[in-house]
Amino acid sequence: MSIHHLVPPRILGILLFSLSSLAFMTGCGSAANANLSRMEPVIQMSKGPCYGRCPVFKLTVYENGLASYEGERYTDRLGLYVKKLEKGQLERLLGEFKRANVWQYRDSYRGRIPDMQSVTITYHEGSRKKTITGKEIRPNAVKWLETQLDQLAQSEGWVLKEAPQDNVPDYLIADELLVELEEGADPETWAKKFAQADMAFVRTLNDSGYGIFSYNDELITPEQMLEQVRMDEEVISAEFNKQIYKNLEEEESGDKSKDSATPEAGPKNAKRQDQ
Repeated sequence: MSIHHLVPPRILGILLFSLSSLAFMTGCGSAANANLSRMEPVIQMSKGPCYGRCPVFKLTVYENGLASYEGERYTDRLGLYVKKLEKGQLERLLGEFKRANVWQYRDSYRGRIPDMQSVTITYHEGSRKKTITGKEIRPNAVKWLETQLDQLAQSEGWVLKEAPQDNVPDYLIADELLVELEEGADPETWAKKFAQADMAFVRTLNDSGYGIFSYNDELITPEQMLEQVRMDEEVISAEFNKQIYKNLEEEESGDKSKDSATPEAGPKNAKRQDQ
């Protein structure tokens, strides 16, 4: 006898809805807990930085239908996200790569615009692997594959697996930059260019000509701040301030304090020697 004859339609609907919701939540949980290092990738795409706000991320599709998205900067999803693809969705993607016959193309295509974003697509088929890297000059079939992968990257249903981590080492001061400006540039005026990040001129580093600038790393990530500063036309060079520089300044200020006390003690000592 069928279950449909034993359960009233209204109760059956609620039951089926609850089961489907449970299956969906279980699927999301299992995807978030999956060990990606033990899975074999079949398709990968990574997009690098450009002169501007190009989204920088890495997308990976695994043979079991799981996909991961690792957002680095200028994207709504920062950190590592995962989602489970439908069987048909995975089959369509693999079909696109087979039809494109990626093996016929070169591994690298040199672009003519230096500031364009570089895109790398890798396809795995058994023991074979094909990687194609390029910018604006690439075969149309490869650009079409990029479009398909972009659609997946921008789709809904991604679940956060790992929050973004601060990649700045401990010996660097994450919310301070050491900047060398063009001759004649006023550091306080220049800092106003980045008022949206609460940038302020702190002081000059000894007599080096480098300025120390602070900013709010809760408004912008250290990596993004450094990249934006380096692209500014008045900047010769820029890097994170280092703890070693701070320690040297403290030592030098301590030495100066000792030196300032020496002249007072010097004459007394000399007088004692004369006596």
